[in-house]
Amino acid sequence: MSSAPLRIELYDPERHPDLLLRSPREIAFLLRSLAERRVQLGIFAERRHLFTSVLLDVTEEHLVLDPCGDEQLNRLATQWGVICQGKLEGVTVQFACARLVRVEHQGVMGLGAPLPSTVLRLQRREFFRLPPPVPTWWCELPWSDPAFAPLQAEEPKLKLRVLDLSVGGVALLFPPEIPAPAHGHQFAGARLILPPIDWLETAMEVRSILPLDTPGPARAVHTRVGFRFIGMPTAAANRLYRFLFELQREQLAARRGT
Repeated sequence: MSSAPLRIELYDPERHPDLLLRSPREIAFLLRSLAERRVQLGIFAERRHLFTSVLLDVTEEHLVLDPCGDEQLNRLATQWGVICQGKLEGVTVQFACARLVRVEHQGVMGLGAPLPSTVLRLQRREFFRLPPPVPTWWCELPWSDPAFAPLQAEEPKLKLRVLDLSVGGVALLFPPEIPAPAHGHQFAGARLILPPIDWLETAMEVRSILPLDTPGPARAVHTRVGFRFIGMPTAAANRLYRFLFELQREQLAARRGT
C-alpha cells in the first residue's frame, strides 16, 4: 500500500498495562475487525513510518499484512520487525510484529507474522465489558452440577441474570439463597441467552467472587461471580464478538447523538 508519510504518536505498552489485551481469542477478534473494515494501519520500524497497510487475513495463530509497493521498505520491515497502529471506531489500536516474513496469500505476496501476544487498545477495558440492555440477558447453569449438590430444584437449569459480558467472560448475579461456587470451579454446558442472537453454549470457570449488599430492611446479600469462558467453539465466539461489537458501536453512536 501507500508509503506516504503519516504522523502518528506511538505508545509505550508498559505505561498502559491496564489497556493491554492478552487473550489470543480477544486479540484475534479485534484484529479481525480491523481486517473486515479495511482499517488503514501505520507501519513503523525504529520509530520511523515506513508505509501504510491493511490486514489481509487474521487467524488465531497468524496475520497477513498487505505489503508496500516499495520493495526496499518491505525488506526493512522484514529485517527490523514493525509496530502497527490504526483506529477502529475512533479507538487507537497498536501491536507489534517482531517477525515479518514474506508469504503467499490468495495468490499474491503478503507479509505474515505470528499473532501478537498483546495488543494495546487505548480505551478502558471495562468499556468493552458491556452491561445488558433491555431485555435482560440470562445465563443457565445445570442444577446437576456438583456446586449445587446440597440444593433441590424442580427445573433442570438455574437461571441467573447477567451483570456484564465480554468476549472473554461474563459476570452473573447469584441470589442470596444460592451459594456462590468456589473460585476455580468449572461449569460445563453453561448457556448464555442473549436476545436477539438466541443462545450460546460454553464451559466457564469461576475467576472472582464479590458480595453485593442489597438496599432495604432485609439487607439480602447477593453475590457477583465473574467467569472466564473455556473452550468456546470458534463459531460461537465469532457470533459473540460480532454481537458485542455491534452493540458497543450502537451505544457509542447513541451517546454521540448520531
